[in-house]
Amino acid sequence: MFIQSINIKKFRHLENISIGPLREDSDVSSIFVLAGPNGCGKSSILELIGYALSNSYSLGWALTRTFTGFSFEIGIGITDSERDLVLDKINSELAPIEAATAVVIGEIENRTDLTSADKEMHIRRFKDVPQGRHAQLIEMKKYLSDNKVYYRAFALQDSEYAKNSNLHNQIHAYVSAELKGASKRSLGFFLRADRNYPQKGFDRNKIFNFDAVSKREHLWTIAFNTSEIQYQDMYEYLVQQRYHFLRELGQYHNAISKGDTSGSAPIDPLLPYEQLLNKVFPNYEFVNKNETIPTNLFVKIPNGEIITFNDLSSGEKEVFFILSFFVRHNVENAIIVIDEPELHLHPELARILISNMRTIRKGNQIWLATHNSEIIDEAGRDMTMYFHKDPETQLVSVIPACDETKSQLMLNELFGFSGYIGVAKNLIFLEGDSASIDRKIYTLLFPEISSGIKIIPANTCENQSKISSAVLSIIESGLGWINFSLIRDRDYLTKEMIAKYESHHSKKIFVLKKHEIENYLLNTQVIRHVLCEIFGIERTDEQVYTKMRECALKMSASVVRDMTSFRLNLVVRPQDFSLSKLLSGQPIFKQNGTELLIEESANLILQGKLASTSQSILGELSLSLSKENIETTYLSCLEEIRISLINRDWMDIFPGKELLENYGKSEGISNTISLQNSIIKEFSAKPHLIDPGLIDIFKNACGLPNIGFV
Repeated sequence: MFIQSINIKKFRHLENISIGPLREDSDVSSIFVLAGPNGCGKSSILELIGYALSNSYSLGWALTRTFTGFSFEIGIGITDSERDLVLDKINSELAPIEAATAVVIGEIENRTDLTSADKEMHIRRFKDVPQGRHAQLIEMKKYLSDNKVYYRAFALQDSEYAKNSNLHNQIHAYVSAELKGASKRSLGFFLRADRNYPQKGFDRNKIFNFDAVSKREHLWTIAFNTSEIQYQDMYEYLVQQRYHFLRELGQYHNAISKGDTSGSAPIDPLLPYEQLLNKVFPNYEFVNKNETIPTNLFVKIPNGEIITFNDLSSGEKEVFFILSFFVRHNVENAIIVIDEPELHLHPELARILISNMRTIRKGNQIWLATHNSEIIDEAGRDMTMYFHKDPETQLVSVIPACDETKSQLMLNELFGFSGYIGVAKNLIFLEGDSASIDRKIYTLLFPEISSGIKIIPANTCENQSKISSAVLSIIESGLGWINFSLIRDRDYLTKEMIAKYESHHSKKIFVLKKHEIENYLLNTQVIRHVLCEIFGIERTDEQVYTKMRECALKMSASVVRDMTSFRLNLVVRPQDFSLSKLLSGQPIFKQNGTELLIEESANLILQGKLASTSQSILGELSLSLSKENIETTYLSCLEEIRISLINRDWMDIFPGKELLENYGKSEGISNTISLQNSIIKEFSAKPHLIDPGLIDIFKNACGLPNIGFV
């Protein structure tokens, strides 16, 4: 289940706001960040999502709120597996009804006291005009067979919901009940920004409520409750778990001592929470103080001291509390809504929280409202929407962060005009014409270590092989505890040029083995799967390869052209006019009374040296750009491209981004960005398919050569 669209005509100070359509992510969790200053409507969006998921759309709900003039609609999408599950349930309910209808129709057909016209009339009533529950089930089946999105709305005329509000309400109730019932699934949970963690011990009377709070039904009632109730319920649940586990463990060993070996040892239910605690806070662990009746949840911290859970810092409780909800709700393919997840958190802890939310369970759609730069940076600007309120009209606009120009203004507004740069233990610069897009690809392909890595698009190559002097200076500086490195595209570099980069004394410059990062997406198996699953296009691996090679052949002239131009541009790059330490410490001007005169001897030396250097450079350029050398360069590029088209190296040498765009268009896919994003997400869900060479480059650039990604 996921939010497919949000359409607001008016809600509080939000007017004419549309978000979406958004697509499902069944294999990985997506994080959507709503960023902006206070009072711009971020929390209002989260509130609407929470209402859409609950069953609170009713007259009673409307009467309790000042909603005069408000109208909005939320589109809720369901995955293919969820739809199949619901349709199977509908069919199982329809089967006995239709069987009973068939019996009645048979009885009507066998009656001798009715005319043929009367029989036809009665049969049509039962067969063609179903009533009551039968009619509801048939209507829901027809809708869900054709649609994967249904709607929840409030007073929005001409909306999808308004066309048949009863149907959409019935579908929501049916889908919710079936996912909770058959799948024992959670639809998600909502954590509001009023979270606090009171210094309160365990109420011993609650020890007898364990059976009730362990049921899924109880958890569903908690999912959209107030944050204080949610925290207290989670805290009491964990205390009770340890107590009842030890009680069951005692019963098990008592049975063994009496010769009864039929039972099995209970599994500690606190174990996944302890693993979570230790993952985010190494060397922390839950301990038992052998109390007859528990008074608290006890934690052993790294120095060996045992403290109550309540004595952890606010930030520690915040991170554990939020992530423990993912474990207890066992959320997958659910919708998670969290307002201000950065409460009480140090920047590094905020990164740890977001990184773990993305990976702790799969397929979730996580909505966050925040002011925090670390949250935005960790989630990625590609998944961020900025909310901007016009100071004059007070109207709010939503700006996708991928709109570079507008989003930069939003960043300035959010973090101040002094600017914002996220810092991590490892900073990796990317050089290339599309480095900001490359950052997105690296982030999605390697989410496991993103909390410790900051990827910075440098955009300094511009088809030149010369490394930006500023970036190079940073790499060589070894600033403090930060590890700097640079990954650049191969572009049309020769093997000699690549070797020169890789031999740099810093050992922190890495060159891709393929033209650019998009070339690593050219996996026929992955593309074939995406074509089938996302675009409904059936192809074999060989068909994908053949059609893509046809695209390469059409590009071959431009590739030869660009490769030749690239390598010739290296020859005419800015030349070195430096004159070493010529005339160091010597004046070129001399004071004569009130006049400042030129020292002719120094002047002649400098002019002469510049002239001779100029002649030397012109001579070198003339030789390098001779007709013979230009022809040699061209023929070399021509032959390199020809050989690549014979031995399949073209998938590494041709520009991958352009190849993918042309291939998508050849398959009739107009939105080629959607194709690329789908391929990236397929790789992130199946990391074993990522090119090992790319993994090695990224690991070494991160300074983590011994860390595995798969």
